[in-house]
Amino acid sequence: MLIYTAKRLAGAIPLLLAVSMVVFGAMHLAPYDVIDSFARPDMTQEQEDRLRQRYGLDRPVPIQYLNWLAGVLRGNFGYSLVSQHSIADDLATKIPNSITLVAPAYLLALAIAIVLGLVAGANRGRPLDTAIDTGNAIGISLPTFWFALLVIYLFGYHLRWFPIIGMHSVGQTDLPDLARHLAMPCLVLTVAFFPDLARYVRSSTISQLGEDYVTVQRAFGASTSAIFRRHVSRHVLAPIITQVGLALPMLVTGAVITETIFAWPGVGKYFLDAVHQMDYPVVMAVLLLSSALVVVGNLLADILYRVADPRVRLTGAAA
Repeated sequence: MLIYTAKRLAGAIPLLLAVSMVVFGAMHLAPYDVIDSFARPDMTQEQEDRLRQRYGLDRPVPIQYLNWLAGVLRGNFGYSLVSQHSIADDLATKIPNSITLVAPAYLLALAIAIVLGLVAGANRGRPLDTAIDTGNAIGISLPTFWFALLVIYLFGYHLRWFPIIGMHSVGQTDLPDLARHLAMPCLVLTVAFFPDLARYVRSSTISQLGEDYVTVQRAFGASTSAIFRRHVSRHVLAPIITQVGLALPMLVTGAVITETIFAWPGVGKYFLDAVHQMDYPVVMAVLLLSSALVVVGNLLADILYRVADPRVRLTGAAA
């Protein structure tokens, strides 16, 4: 396992370097830079050139990339060209906020998906399966921004049950206040997450019901409920563990639209604001962080799957 993990990590280094080059190159292919975003109409070309020199934007692109990469390797993502704040400090503040929002929504969606997926798979082709699949289709087709606005209007504006924006009310930092602000965006993300997960569980359930061990159990007189409870559910739930690893990047950058609509102070809103302001260091830092989490998440999913299913580990060791 350690050798396998070390090999995967070693293979991830060139991939992350390639991603960093693509991200950095894409930012410099944009027709405008951050100087254009806050340059005044009365600013002369000489003043704009001095600003570009101040921020190192007048240097050759390869030199800018190497300087930026050297800082990233030291844990220094630089400073926002707009706010002048340290990007690392901003991320250290906003990442926990995003996790606070996305983690409970994803776990709730996963729990709902497991229940509905198992029920739908066990009743394949029956009205209950059709109803659940129809609900999943509706959930997948719902635009997140439209559903969020609908939730805001109903529960925030019309019924006035929950605050509409923000993470805390002014002057309050207690847990009940956080829970009230969390309710609506968490609901929106749960509805966004669970349909795909439910369909994955349903597909795995149907696949397991067609395996030979189910036929053997039935031949020995086992009831369908006993087979499903003792064998099928266990085999279906094992691959679900891998979804924890695959969800790792989603915990940080998986709620851009929702955070923006609800003014939640997380990484998603931070990233979108940087895009609008053409704050390229922030954009590059978030994109690189998201790419690194994808690589780490896939590695974590593989490891969890090997832990959950010893046969996979033995096969990998033999190979």
